[in-house]
Amino acid sequence: MHPMLNIAIRAIRRGGNIIVQNYDTQKFIKEDIDKKKIFIKNIMYKTYRIINEVIYKSYPNHVVLDKNTNFIKNDNNTLWVINELDGKNNFIKNFPHFCISIAVVIKNNTEISVIYDPIRNDLFTAVKGQGSQLNGYRIRCANINSLNYTTVAVNLPLKNHEQSLVYLEIYKKLLSCGISLRCTGSTVLDLAYVASGRIDCLFDFNPKPIDLIAGKLQAREAGCLTSNFTENNSDDRNYHTANLTSSPKFVRLITEKIRQYLPL
Repeated sequence: MHPMLNIAIRAIRRGGNIIVQNYDTQKFIKEDIDKKKIFIKNIMYKTYRIINEVIYKSYPNHVVLDKNTNFIKNDNNTLWVINELDGKNNFIKNFPHFCISIAVVIKNNTEISVIYDPIRNDLFTAVKGQGSQLNGYRIRCANINSLNYTTVAVNLPLKNHEQSLVYLEIYKKLLSCGISLRCTGSTVLDLAYVASGRIDCLFDFNPKPIDLIAGKLQAREAGCLTSNFTENNSDDRNYHTANLTSSPKFVRLITEKIRQYLPL
């Protein structure tokens, strides 16, 4: 096993323990919004801190970034990018669908990715050029021949009303093709599920770099293609342009169906 992958797994499991230990205790403060916000903030801080400690113990010269830090290009240092809780609203609502992720970036290329669902104890790992695994077993994305009876995860935009109307037209088109849509609340876990074939595709019009940096390597190593509809996107440094992640054939099938809605 790659030594940095081993440390990433150790760190993310330690962080997962913090999440699980505090998952049920929040029911006592559900009615107090202010206390709930403070509670979640403290949990995320504790999770990040324990992950940070494990990494620095083995790699004191590396740089560790949390989810609130803008991703920076750095050719000299090895970066560990931590998303200590993706799916925060699910966690608040006691909806058991959230995860922690760690991505190791070396010379601006994502080399290692670990995504951990502490509730299901699902550990997704990927090393560049060595494939993706779920709990130690090799995974591949779904082999899709048609759009009918497929499942697509979507990330619904909330801020831009005008764009949202365009996106809704696209979703209506997809539904007419027999696609079943899911909005799970955790983009990182969606990408892991696409990699493992649990979901056929992730459709994201509002991607955040911190969400994609770990999940994109998982998906690509499982045979997925990440596309922004105008060109294939395989460069780690352009991860912020990604909108669609699935098998190459599924990407082509969807693009053909919604071409009229896409930018020229």
